[in-house]
Amino acid sequence: MEVARIKHFKHIICFILLLIMQQIPLLLVGSLAALPKAQRTTHLILTVGWLFLILTIGITILMWYLYQKVKGPQYHNHFSKAHWRPILIGFVAMLVINNLTVPFMQKTGNANVDGLVQIFAVLGIFMLPYTLILGPMMEELLFRGFLMNWFFVKSPILNIMTSALLFGLVHVSTDPIYFISKALLGLVLAIVYYRTKTIKSSIILHVLNNLSAGLTIF
Repeated sequence: MEVARIKHFKHIICFILLLIMQQIPLLLVGSLAALPKAQRTTHLILTVGWLFLILTIGITILMWYLYQKVKGPQYHNHFSKAHWRPILIGFVAMLVINNLTVPFMQKTGNANVDGLVQIFAVLGIFMLPYTLILGPMMEELLFRGFLMNWFFVKSPILNIMTSALLFGLVHVSTDPIYFISKALLGLVLAIVYYRTKTIKSSIILHVLNNLSAGLTIF
């Protein structure tokens, strides 16, 4: 019993450290966005932009490597045509969730959304690889890959619900609709990962969701 508690404690610490590591690139560009516009020289923006990309790529590769070490025997890296069905079903579910929740979200005052918009306005094209690919990969590795292999593994419902709720909570906001939306999206992603047994499925689904959201904005 004591060994199990120590193991759970280690997993909690490791998860928190991974969460902090995943946020480091955004903290870097957030500090740039906080500077007065006059101090954001082209040279500084390019330097931070490239550093941001290098950091996110490096962290993604590291997280993928660590995930291979911790994933349970029930999960694998194979991907086949059969996986597209749950992905497409999940994508339709996400479209429904977005259409039902987005109209009721706060238009301003959402710290998470406002922060990303501000960062995107400063870095521009440097944010595209993160928003469309690197961000989804890191979040799936963290909230599905690590979390679902470390906590409540023997209880599928708790396993999936924990992933969904923490995914909603980490997207900090005072808007309850935004939290509900993110938690429901996390629920769909967790179910797809659990059903297909491959992180590639939830990554593809997450990328599709971000891509559809981006097309809606532009």
